[in-house]
Amino acid sequence: MHEPLAPLLADGVIDEVLSRLKGGKEADVWLVRAGGQTVAAKVYKARQTRSFKNDAAYKEGRKVRNTRTQRAMDRGSRFGQAAAEDAWKEKESDAMFRLHAAGVRVPRPVLFHEGVLLMEVVLDAHGHPAQRLVDAPPSREQAAGLYADIRRQAIGMLACGLIHGDLSPYNVLAGSHGPVVIDLPQVIDAAHNSQAERFFLRDLDGIRRFCASLDPAIGGEGDGREIWRAYVRRELTADFVPTGRAPEPARVERPHGGGHPGGHPQKARNDVAPSRPRRPDTRGPRHPPAPEVIRVERLPHGAVRPKEGASAGGVPGSRGRRRRRRRGA
Repeated sequence: MHEPLAPLLADGVIDEVLSRLKGGKEADVWLVRAGGQTVAAKVYKARQTRSFKNDAAYKEGRKVRNTRTQRAMDRGSRFGQAAAEDAWKEKESDAMFRLHAAGVRVPRPVLFHEGVLLMEVVLDAHGHPAQRLVDAPPSREQAAGLYADIRRQAIGMLACGLIHGDLSPYNVLAGSHGPVVIDLPQVIDAAHNSQAERFFLRDLDGIRRFCASLDPAIGGEGDGREIWRAYVRRELTADFVPTGRAPEPARVERPHGGGHPGGHPQKARNDVAPSRPRRPDTRGPRHPPAPEVIRVERLPHGAVRPKEGASAGGVPGSRGRRRRRRRGA
């Protein structure tokens, strides 16, 4: 019954297995004694029996340092599949240590050993193991504060470069100090996953819709996009609070040359200087005028062009000869 925990008992990591706390789609959680305190031991199910498959969309961007192991994982060999399974389990442990150190409200991790994650037991206000939000929904008066708190945890995760990927009322516990985010094996690297924005918007919108079902006055439909816009601009911090207003649309870059295809992009400016009047062009025409064409009249063979002033019908020069003959006479 306790076979997955047998290596931890044999190695002295845990002293006693108390009881099974809960079962999930990817793991079972047990209450165990370790070092004189009661902690939760998360035992992952085999991939063949998990209802939540290790989908490729969640694994995109995940790499291991050993290049040989990474190549085997990419090929999908038997060794590569086993290595991918181990990397999938270790991912939650690494994320929890990182987020807890950053102040995100997740269970305090204790140890990861032989594929089993040891972490603190989240308690409610009465000192009992905390229930999921879906099993212990808050009142209408508490819904708005609950949404703001979980939104703050999601912002803190994104500020660390991580996205839950499966955030819902099933993965949040009603802890005594506020909602606690759990179940992080499918955590997404925001900078190396092409679908990171879609996962983040889906996570936050799922929580918002759950809280809005308790208090319809809760808005925040544009919170996710405003938060993501701040992350893309590198302006996101853990204490970021969305304004609730729809983000301004991104400014469209105007192409150089009036927007014709093939123009070079030119950044739009808020203040455009007035255009200066053009100076008159005194350089004259760029090309010299074409020379005037002189037409040459062709005369019959043996004919002589009449002199200017001569009659068109007479013989050229005949009148002048007659006048000279009369004077000589």
